[in-house]
Amino acid sequence: MSWAINGGPPFLNGRESYFSGAWLPVILGALAAIGCLSAAVAAGREVDDASRYLLAVLNAVAGAGLCAYSFLFPVILVSLLFEGVQTGTVASLSATGGGAAGGVLCLIIAAGEWQQAARTCKSCGRVHGRSPGSRAERAPGWAFAGAYLAVAGFTARMSVWLSDTIAGRWPSTATQANGTSSTAMVVFVVLMSLAGTLLPLALAHRWGRLWPAWSGPLRGRAVPRWLVLGTGLFVGASLTAYFGVAGMTAWIRGDLGGPFLPLLLEMGGYTLWGVGLLVAAASYFALTRPPCPQMVMERR
Repeated sequence: MSWAINGGPPFLNGRESYFSGAWLPVILGALAAIGCLSAAVAAGREVDDASRYLLAVLNAVAGAGLCAYSFLFPVILVSLLFEGVQTGTVASLSATGGGAAGGVLCLIIAAGEWQQAARTCKSCGRVHGRSPGSRAERAPGWAFAGAYLAVAGFTARMSVWLSDTIAGRWPSTATQANGTSSTAMVVFVVLMSLAGTLLPLALAHRWGRLWPAWSGPLRGRAVPRWLVLGTGLFVGASLTAYFGVAGMTAWIRGDLGGPFLPLLLEMGGYTLWGVGLLVAAASYFALTRPPCPQMVMERR
């Protein structure tokens, strides 16, 4: 609050966050404080489910807001490792690091409040009778919507790449000057294409959880959970944070120049791609939980 009133110290690259407004972090911090203190007061007490859900939403909003506002934290860490301490590094690291830590804490509290309100199983975290019990179950409709949203976002982004390639604008002069080989660029495009087609579909379709019939000896076996889920979360979070949060904010602020339609297809495509992956990954996470130990014991 003191920084909002009296002005903050010099920050790295002249900014604390991509988001403007001195009072925004104060508001987010106040929401986080209210959410955390309310959860602490409710801990160990008899609180109705509606109030628990309200606490979960409050902490989730505060946590997501703080994490988004503190998006520059990993960038500052990388800058510190490779470029050393510069003017504003300590202030930026303290502000964004504190925001990121507070955001993660709020999200953890939100998850705990939701589990108490939903009365999830203490052994596996499921809500038995409503949560999926095995990998073989069909993914919900919203998971398929997320997966195909990701494919649509990838298609929009690649339409700009195809246009640039046909027009001779790709690879760029800067890329060629850096000595990037054509092989490396081909590998990059192939991996990008897999992350925009195979990955989102694997997160939603059954063959992404259990090896399909044509896989031979692997048929019916479980696909390694974190091979698909970890990749989906990493790519989805990276695209959403970098393009959906930082990129879109920079575009709105006027920091990005260029023709409107290509920028819309590129920035919007990346954002939809990332959000779609995260939505589909949420379903994959639920469907691939290990069997409930309590249920296994009861069957025996």
